[in-house]
Amino acid sequence: MSRLSSIGNDRISLKRELERLISIFEKIGSNYVEIPTLLQSDLLLDLYGEELNSRTYIFNDPVKGNLMLRPDFTVPIVQLHIKTNTKNAQYCYSGKVWRKQDYLSSRPSEYLQVGIECFGGSDIAKEDAKLFSIISKAVGFTDLKIVTGDLGVLRSAINGLEINQRCKNALLRQLWRPKRFLHVLKYFSNSIHFINNEKKEIIDLFKSGKLIEKINSYNSTIGLRTRKDIIERVSELSNDIVNNQLQENDVKLLQNLLKISCSLVDAPKNIKKLTYSHDYLKKAAILLENRLDNLSELGINVKQIDFEVSFGRTSMEYYDGFVFEMGPKKQINSIPFAQGGRYNELTRILSRLQGYHKSTNSVGGIIRPEILHNFKLNQGIK
Repeated sequence: MSRLSSIGNDRISLKRELERLISIFEKIGSNYVEIPTLLQSDLLLDLYGEELNSRTYIFNDPVKGNLMLRPDFTVPIVQLHIKTNTKNAQYCYSGKVWRKQDYLSSRPSEYLQVGIECFGGSDIAKEDAKLFSIISKAVGFTDLKIVTGDLGVLRSAINGLEINQRCKNALLRQLWRPKRFLHVLKYFSNSIHFINNEKKEIIDLFKSGKLIEKINSYNSTIGLRTRKDIIERVSELSNDIVNNQLQENDVKLLQNLLKISCSLVDAPKNIKKLTYSHDYLKKAAILLENRLDNLSELGINVKQIDFEVSFGRTSMEYYDGFVFEMGPKKQINSIPFAQGGRYNELTRILSRLQGYHKSTNSVGGIIRPEILHNFKLNQGIK
């Protein structure tokens, strides 16, 4: 067989794989949708997060302004769904996405995705399990390395702490950036050591009531902060220099939570037995148990699934709940076949920005057909 014939056959078999996946999603009631290759970048870049933003191809069009090559399908499909003004819907799609890769990376910058996005449903655990089952069955074989997580566990742990909203917001904002998250932990647990002498002098002026006079003595201010912003910021620092928002028990809880890496079946009990646990965290563990039960009812072998509390923190920034990834069992650092998760917060934010002010539960998953197809060929799987 000539090389050109081989390439032709590979393309034909890949096309069949694409058609097979799309057919599976359509048979369960998904509406197939087309998403433009070029997307307006301004709004989307605010939603994708730092990791995906850094990998997005952006250019300027003289008429349409800043555009980007489609880096993902989920966010534009959320936009599409919101405009329909319906609550329950299910969409599927296929096409290429484009993402910059690191120097010498073996990962392609242009590749295919096939996926499904599900909106609505009141039983989160049930819908999570259903979506996972759909993706698992579409992949088509069971000898997989599957890792799951739940970013809702860490969010619940933070929301249940007896700390002020500013500290909570700082922790939640850096949830997807482990190094910055650690810095926030250190700051709010020992803030006096992070406030330098120059800031201490400003705090002294604030406490003596002379800060406004000092600010007004300048003819102009440099930067974007108003006088009100400056006063509010110094007020916060004056509180930080006296009170550590995070106590030792709070830090231990979050640190021990982040260390949890176990079988999915053991995850709920490992979370529940943590010292200094609270009601918010216990509710998150119950949601995990309910998801486990639903997965088992759908015929998923939950004993073969791993769980990590920290999973998804660096690569899945718009997810806020259940997350998962499926890949080859024996290949280390390989590109996964499939991944997905829950993104209720993303849908809520986009709804508000588009003027609809409605909240819809949302979960979705993608399959990389080229990776899956090549693996099947190499393993002789039909």
